Amino acid sequence: MIKTCVVIGSGNVATHLATALAPYVEILQIFSRDILHARELADRISSSCVATNDVTAICPNADLYLMSVADDSIASLLQQIPCLNNDGIWVHTSGSVGVDVFVELRGHFGVFYPLQTFSKHKAVDMKSVPFFIEGSSSFVEKCLLDLAGKISDNVRLLNSEGRRRLHVAAVFACNFVNYMWAVADRQLRLCGTDIHALDPLLKETMEKITTLSPAEAQTGPARRGDKHIIDSHIKMLSGDDAQLYEILSNQIYKTYHEQN
Repeated sequence: MIKTCVVIGSGNVATHLATALAPYVEILQIFSRDILHARELADRISSSCVATNDVTAICPNADLYLMSVADDSIASLLQQIPCLNNDGIWVHTSGSVGVDVFVELRGHFGVFYPLQTFSKHKAVDMKSVPFFIEGSSSFVEKCLLDLAGKISDNVRLLNSEGRRRLHVAAVFACNFVNYMWAVADRQLRLCGTDIHALDPLLKETMEKITTLSPAEAQTGPARRGDKHIIDSHIKMLSGDDAQLYEILSNQIYKTYHEQN
């Protein structure tokens, strides 16, 4: 049973997870390279939570070490942090890094991956966030499933390959779509409005895929094969926006009009 935790990281994901877990486990310490960020999060958790930016000062006797840092930093940071507690469970929160990053470095390890987009000062209903768990043993998996189940109603096991595929899908569905909204907002500001002019459209688009597949819900000039409209839109745009519009339109057109 996990009763104590050290959070390694102080970014968006670390902040939301530490805050959500605090009622159920004792957050002993926050580690961050930026001591000010570590202190900010530690102060938010409790008066007894300690902040540090010294890898050699990380608490040696926690039940769980939750690594929520940049993907590229996980392996190198593990090499730097002394492992003084062979019974502690080490996990990261990445969608794309395999569980094997811990092999030969830690005895008990796993992944504690929340599939959500987090911003530090935007509240998230953690109960609805899907958590995907992987562990080095059935014991570790049980501990992590139990812990995730305290803060979420949607918890399941998934191996590293499945999680990587899930993360790719999330990038398409969230990160790329959000960039499209940024492009749309930029275009709308040229005519004196902003992204909120599209609020009803965006709401209906999201509601549609609760009853239809995305392939069935696709609409627009490329779906209809209306090349005249596509060409006129590309002429209105410039630079990267024009190129992006053309690439996406071509892909949609090929999907619906050039299938064998």
